[in-house]
Amino acid sequence: MPSLVRLFITQGALGFLLSAVFVFGLLWFNVMNLAYLVTHTADGPLAVFLLWFFNGLLFGSVQIGYVVFARAGSDE
Repeated sequence: MPSLVRLFITQGALGFLLSAVFVFGLLWFNVMNLAYLVTHTADGPLAVFLLWFFNGLLFGSVQIGYVVFARAGSDE
């Protein structure tokens, strides 16, 4: 597998891991009563999944961008 593809996959997976930590923190600290809302409605698991997924896309994209720009100045 080319190194650039491996870099994108690993950094994207790291972004989704960071998203899981972020969503867990939102629910654990009950930010704006979010934990109550998702546990007391039928569509709560869908809302948590969508929050995790779209934050994962965001964090993964930022992580990939950061690594690509950080590599631009190095001689690797």
